[in-house]
Amino acid sequence: MWFYFYLLFIISLNLKYANTAENELKLYMDNQTLCNQEIINLKNIHRGRIYSHIDYHNKHFYFPDNHCTVTIKTKKRVWMSLEYFQSNSSSSFPRCTDAKYAGNDDRLQIIDGYKNGSMLRIICGKDTDKFFDRTSLILKSSIFTIDWRTKSQSFGFELKFVLYDLAVDGQCLNFDQFQCKNRRCIDKSLICYDEDYCGDKSHENSLEKKTLCAMRLSEQVLFDNDNNDQTENMEENFLKLTKRRPHSKANLVELWGVRTRFS
Repeated sequence: MWFYFYLLFIISLNLKYANTAENELKLYMDNQTLCNQEIINLKNIHRGRIYSHIDYHNKHFYFPDNHCTVTIKTKKRVWMSLEYFQSNSSSSFPRCTDAKYAGNDDRLQIIDGYKNGSMLRIICGKDTDKFFDRTSLILKSSIFTIDWRTKSQSFGFELKFVLYDLAVDGQCLNFDQFQCKNRRCIDKSLICYDEDYCGDKSHENSLEKKTLCAMRLSEQVLFDNDNNDQTENMEENFLKLTKRRPHSKANLVELWGVRTRFS
């Protein structure tokens, strides 16, 4: 019986320190299982981030000679921005965008649609992060393809994308959406994060953010308190079950008639 309490206790500790983002997709372009999929269909996802490799957050280099192509299909409009890019290519930006350098440099290609769709942007070169135009990309379709090829080693890239609808007659069609000043309708849950998901920062001083986020914060506090109480109860039960009962000292005189320092 105590084993199950112990298992629940360990799980509760893991959940306590786990921090998973709500309705966010994270993709790593060195996942060969992922790269072999033809299309990734997104459901109930409001935002996402695509990274060059799994160790991007640890500031480790990506591996050379890697090629990954991922096509993502959504049911909404998409806008995206390149948050960071650094490679160690031999050529510099924008010269590296020329087709003759395609097989020699690290290269990130963003395509509107499937693999044969319209090329939105080519990001490459060893000094791209200094000179690259960081203006956001607005897709014409609800499908986009990311193609990532590596020849050297460096810190890689981070790409953010956000799903949205356009307001009709000045209003969002879904009551669970927040209307930005640029007519984009994003999920209301996104305005509570310290990040610009509208693309124009129009959510920062909105009344909806102040009321909605305050309510979500109070709900989160109540939820955390309940979890803490449950964890403490589980800890107490676990300690009660595993606590060793004290054993009385044996009276060796009565047993064997031998005097010891315990008797």
